[in-house]
Amino acid sequence: MSDTIINMDYLLVDKLTPDQLESGDFIEVDDEIVSVIEVSDDSTGDYYIVSFENEFGEKDVTKFFYTDAINLFILQ
Repeated sequence: MSDTIINMDYLLVDKLTPDQLESGDFIEVDDEIVSVIEVSDDSTGDYYIVSFENEFGEKDVTKFFYTDAINLFILQ
C-alpha cells in the first residue's frame, strides 16, 4: 500500500464579518487556513468566539471583534 499526499488548493472568495460565519467555513486564522466548528457571541455582541480545527485535527479557539473582516476560502 502506498502513501498519498493530497494537495488541497484554497481560493480566497470573500471577506466576512464574524456574524456571517458558519460551521464548515474555511477561514484564515494566524496565516493558516482552518475549518470553523462553532461560532458564538458574547452577551453584548461586540466579540465573537470561533472554535476551529486545522488540517492536523488540532482544535483551538479565537476571538474576533464584530467589525473584523475575515478571509473566506473554498476548496478549488
